[in-house]
Amino acid sequence: MDEMVFFNPGDAIANSKDYGEAVRGAQIYKAKDPYESSLVVAQDVSDNKSFAVYFAKDEKSDVRNTDTGIVQYNLKKKI
Repeated sequence: MDEMVFFNPGDAIANSKDYGEAVRGAQIYKAKDPYESSLVVAQDVSDNKSFAVYFAKDEKSDVRNTDTGIVQYNLKKKI
């Protein structure tokens, strides 16, 4: 599933160079508050070895070329 999504890097809940670690971090965070928004594990397009965990509700949908603080990610997993 390589859906492109955009996030502000400052909104990340967790970052990791290991996909499994990012997923575990997301699962632990979700277990603490299961009623919070869904989480997504996303892979940085510019650095294929970097993964971040975000709230799904923080996805930026109206991105313009002038938005320098927004980073493109490949969506890897929804939790």
